[in-house]
Amino acid sequence: MKIYDVMSVDIVCAKKNATIIEAATRIVLGGFNGIPIIDDDGMVIGIITTLDILGAIKDGKDINSTTIGDIMTVNPIVINQNKDIEETIDLINKNRISMIPVVEDDGRIIGICSRSDILKEILNERFVVIGRKKTTTTTIGEG
Repeated sequence: MKIYDVMSVDIVCAKKNATIIEAATRIVLGGFNGIPIIDDDGMVIGIITTLDILGAIKDGKDINSTTIGDIMTVNPIVINQNKDIEETIDLINKNRISMIPVVEDDGRIIGICSRSDILKEILNERFVVIGRKKTTTTTIGEG
């Protein structure tokens, strides 16, 4: 099974000039553990998690004016959409991370794969979902 079989494609990304409070709000309202930080071409340049935000609060940073670019983890681990799911599990376990951005061959983000995405796929192997989910896709960095 490949990563593109289990990844979430409806993702929220942020730019590094967003404030901590803006990112925290999106994370909490979306029920995420974190969000990728991208540049104007859709390339992942960082990631911010709930742990990063809690650390900023603990350190007394002004969450209304401090940008996530100041606290994000730079150059996070990403994985190509064509990699096997076993490799993804190894990366998640080895690096003790909860999610990993999924990228195309050109490096642009196209999804996120979390621990729960993998578990949902494994637990649903004996079930079939009938129906169609309507989505809107915007390609970053083209045009």
